[in-house]
Amino acid sequence: MPKVSVIVPVFNMEKFIGECLDSVLQQTLDDIEVIIINDGSKDNSLNIIREYQKRDNRIIVIDKENAGVGAARNDGIKTATGEYIAFMDPDDMYASKDVLLHCYEVAERENVSIVGGRTVFLYEDGTRKEEFEKQVGNIRLRAKGLTEYKNYQYDYGYVCYIYRRSLIIDNQIFFPLYSRFQDPPFFVKVMIIAERFYALDEPVYLYRQLPGAGKLTAKKTLDFLQGIIDNLQISKANNLAQLHYISAERLNREGSYMALHNLESLDARKILYRFIKATALIDVEWLKNEELLPSEFLLPEVFDYTLSTTIKYEKLRKNTILRWLLGILSRVSNWRKK
Repeated sequence: MPKVSVIVPVFNMEKFIGECLDSVLQQTLDDIEVIIINDGSKDNSLNIIREYQKRDNRIIVIDKENAGVGAARNDGIKTATGEYIAFMDPDDMYASKDVLLHCYEVAERENVSIVGGRTVFLYEDGTRKEEFEKQVGNIRLRAKGLTEYKNYQYDYGYVCYIYRRSLIIDNQIFFPLYSRFQDPPFFVKVMIIAERFYALDEPVYLYRQLPGAGKLTAKKTLDFLQGIIDNLQISKANNLAQLHYISAERLNREGSYMALHNLESLDARKILYRFIKATALIDVEWLKNEELLPSEFLLPEVFDYTLSTTIKYEKLRKNTILRWLLGILSRVSNWRKK
C-alpha cells in the first residue's frame, strides 16, 4: 500500500502539467502513487501525461469524457489505495521536495488524520507571497500545531493537506459536482468529521495565480451560491459561528459580484432565487450574539440593478421573488440598527 495517493485532475493544462508532475514525482517520500484524471482535455495534456507514465510506474492515468473537476477528484478518491490522499491542481506545485514526507511523518507521529501547512501564492512574474494567516472580513485565523477545527473554522485551502483515506471513504465524503466552490463543502465536512488537524509551521503548496482565470458564467454563479448554501447549513448544524460568518461574507463579496455580472443572463431568475435563499439562511441574530458583525451587504445593489434593467425584467418586478427580497432587506436593515 502506498503511503500517499496524489490526485491530479487535468483539463487543458498542457502549459503547466509538466511542472506540476515534476514537483510531485520528485518528492522525497518515494512510496506514493499519482492518480491523474484527464477530464476530456482538448489540448496536448494527455500526451504529456502518457509520456510521464512511461517513465514512472507510480503514475495511474484515468482518461474520461469531461464531467467537471469535482467528478474527476471523486474518481481519484475511488481509485486511490494509499494510506493518505493529497489533492494537487494541475497548474500548481509543492513548495519543497519534502512536503509529503513531513506531512506523512507528522500524521503518523501525532496520530491525526489531517496534516498540512501554508500556501504560497505564485504570480505570473515569478514573485511569491506566503500566506501566514487567513483573513475574511473581521476575522483573522492562523493555525499552528495540533488544532481543533472548532477553533479554526476556515473553508479554503484543502490542497494544502493530506487526509487519511479511511476518513474519507468510511464517511463517504466526496466533492459536490459544482463548477465552482466545490472544494469548501468537501473541506469543511472532512474537517468536522476529523475534529482536529495538525498545521505545520512551513509552506507546503505553491498556488499559481493566473490572470483572468475562471469566467464568471451563470452556471458558475449558481454553483457558487449552492456551495455557500451548503456551508451556511453545515455551519449552523454544527454550531460553527465563525464559519457561518465567513460564508456570509463570501456571499456578500464574491456572491454579490458574480450575481451582478449575470443578471442579464437567461438564468437571472434562478440566480436571484438562489441568492435570496442563501441570504435567508444567514442567522444574523446568532452572528450578533457571537459579536461577529457582517459588513454592509451588497444585496441592495443586486436588487437595484434588477429593478433598473431592461423591460424583460418587468415580470420580475411583480413577482413574489422581489417581495421576498424586500422582506430580507428589511430584516437585515432592522438587525443592523439594533
